[in-house]
Amino acid sequence: MRTTLPLVITFLVGIFMVLEYFIPHWRYHVWTAEFLEWGLILAAGAYILGLTNLVQVNVPKVVRRDPDWGYKAAMIVALFVTLIIGFVGGQGRHDKGSAYAWLFEFVFTPLNATMFGLLAFYIASAAFRAFRARNVEATVLLVAACIVMLARVPMGEGLPIVGDYLPQFMNWIMDVPNIAARRSIFIGAALGAVATGLRVILGLERSHLGGD
Repeated sequence: MRTTLPLVITFLVGIFMVLEYFIPHWRYHVWTAEFLEWGLILAAGAYILGLTNLVQVNVPKVVRRDPDWGYKAAMIVALFVTLIIGFVGGQGRHDKGSAYAWLFEFVFTPLNATMFGLLAFYIASAAFRAFRARNVEATVLLVAACIVMLARVPMGEGLPIVGDYLPQFMNWIMDVPNIAARRSIFIGAALGAVATGLRVILGLERSHLGGD
C-alpha cells in the first residue's frame, strides 16, 4: 500500500495535468491552476524538509570534527543568521533599508561575485584543455573560439585585411551553428524530460519512492 498509493496518485495527477493541453474548456484550466497552487504549497513544505535534512546531516559532522567541519559550521551559522534576519528584519532583498537587504547586498552579492570570479580561472583552464587540436572536432572548436574571441576585442577589429570581416563571421557563427547546436540540445533535453515524465506517470520510474 505504501508503494501502490503514491503510484496511483502520481498517475492520476499526471494524466490530469497532461489533459490540460487537449481539453480547451476554461473550467478545466481553472482546475489545473488550482492543482498548481497546491503544488507550490507542497514545494514550500519540501523546503522545510530540505532545511531539516541539511541540519541533521551537517550538525553531527561538526560535533564529531569531521574533515572540513569548519565549512559546514559556517554554512549552518549563515543559514540560521539569514533565517532570523529574514523573519525579523525584512520581507526580502528588495525591501530597501532592511537588515535582510543589507545582508543580501553587502554579504551575499560580494561572495557570489567572488565565486564567479574564481570560476573564470577554472573555465580558462578547462578551455585550454578542450582547445587542444587533437582531432577534427577539437580543431573546429579551437578555430571557432579564436574567431569569436578575436572579434569581441578591439585588437581583432584592427587586424589588417580580416579585421572588417571578423565581426560578420563571428555573428554568423553565433547565429547559425551555435543556435543550431543549442536547439538540438534543447530538443534532446525536452525529449528526455517527456520520457522521464511518462516513466514516472506510468510507474516505471520509482526512484522518488526510495526504490531502485
